[in-house]
Amino acid sequence: MKILVQNCLNHLFLKSLSEWTSEAIEAKCFPTSENALAFCTEHQIPAVQVVLKFEYDRYDIKVPITAECEEPTARRN
Repeated sequence: MKILVQNCLNHLFLKSLSEWTSEAIEAKCFPTSENALAFCTEHQIPAVQVVLKFEYDRYDIKVPITAECEEPTARRN
């Protein structure tokens, strides 16, 4: 399992403070979800969620961090 940060509006993964990627394999991995949350809070990154990324996408778990990510998917589109 990998712990990643994803923009919930465009579904890109955090690669660095100034880069995002559509490929989970290229994304910055965090040792814990708490580290991912602290990083996003410290750097005030908007519209993000923590993703617990498993080998098979169907098992992925997405945890909203910011209010933008708490809305139902239908309302964001």
